[in-house]
Amino acid sequence: MRVIVVGAGEVGVNLARTLGSDGHEVTVIENTSERCSILEGELDALVVEGNGASPRVLREIGVEGIDLFAAVTQIDEVNLIAAMGAKQLNPKMTTIARVRDPDFAVEEDVDETHRGPFGIDFVIDPDHATAHDIAEAVLLPGAVSVEYFGDGRLGLAEVIVGEESPLIGVSLSKRERLEPAYIVGWSRAGTAKLAEGDDVLAAGDHLIVVAAREHLAQTVARLAGKAREVRRCIIFGGGRIGTRLASILEPTPIRVTILEREADRARRVAELLGGTLVLHEEGVSRDALLQSGVGEADAFIASAGDDRANLLAALNAKRLGADLCMSVVSREEFVPLVDALEIDAAFSPRLIAAEAILRFVHTRALRAMHFLRTGFEALELEVEEGSLIVGRQIGRTGGVLHGCRIGAILRGSEVLIPRVGTEINAGDRVLMLGVDGTLADLEPAFTASS
Repeated sequence: MRVIVVGAGEVGVNLARTLGSDGHEVTVIENTSERCSILEGELDALVVEGNGASPRVLREIGVEGIDLFAAVTQIDEVNLIAAMGAKQLNPKMTTIARVRDPDFAVEEDVDETHRGPFGIDFVIDPDHATAHDIAEAVLLPGAVSVEYFGDGRLGLAEVIVGEESPLIGVSLSKRERLEPAYIVGWSRAGTAKLAEGDDVLAAGDHLIVVAAREHLAQTVARLAGKAREVRRCIIFGGGRIGTRLASILEPTPIRVTILEREADRARRVAELLGGTLVLHEEGVSRDALLQSGVGEADAFIASAGDDRANLLAALNAKRLGADLCMSVVSREEFVPLVDALEIDAAFSPRLIAAEAILRFVHTRALRAMHFLRTGFEALELEVEEGSLIVGRQIGRTGGVLHGCRIGAILRGSEVLIPRVGTEINAGDRVLMLGVDGTLADLEPAFTASS
């Protein structure tokens, strides 16, 4: 597939890198010459200096032959104009614009991807989706991240093994005790692996568990060992993510406090959120956090626009007694610090944007995808009649699923936890889990040959 990416910020570079590694022909348009020079040696892509909203530039790079156009700069108006202009030059291609201002939305209560205005096919809002993902984790005691598949019927959660967990010192060959849930993988000290029967877990390990939605909360609480319900949540940063997160949590019994460093923004957020306590407070130092009562908080979320400040605030909050500490991390180089600082979870708008756009370059078998910071990735794939996987039994797939795990099978209204010998049927929706790119070549096995 031929793809144009406009904007070489964190989102654009990550998207171009992922698409290039998957074998797609990628062109990146960036208007800063210094940035272009740096990226030419880093990306498996053609890097063009220019204005991505210019019809002349788009014609010169052959927009007429492009399949997917993604405008992901930091400026909404640039993205909208670029996508609109590209669509006029090539009406057949799919156009996507990164848009943060809700005034440009054409649908209410949207997810991270929805139909766009002005003839643009789709717009993505990573900040909105990041806030939603954090809220899902806060509202599920014991989990540090949650994603739902199968139209919401199947949950995948990341859980930290607590000191009181019944799994400590127990071989995963005994994990049948957890039914109707399934442990698919785990990570320790930043290293992720798929679960094997002889694995023995320790406190602090991160588990990846799959269960039907109605069983997920009970399963997560049991694995965590001590899952305290969040009743007080402190959010550092009253920007778009923090404000959106507070608005999601306000209707719940959770008492929400926002710490905002800028006085004007603090006043605006306080006017917008009637049910949230907004404090004009720097929110990073130990003294500031102590004054805010962070030691009594069940959850602390650092969501300011500064990764360094977020990580420092989350670290201090953890040391001062906050139970669950999470941070928004936008820049890739800061991700390894999350484990080193023992912060419970991190959420990346960059990864969320990539997820949203990558769905458009996959086969028709793909129903959903999700990347986890710990290195795991998940695909929900629909089994097409006549595909290679039809009729294969779990445990006897002949290497077709080498390096992967089936987390669950959605068959009609049923959610099936995989067992050796379970046969895969046409029409099944299968949740596949892998680590660091092992799912890249999996889709053809689920797709009928044309």
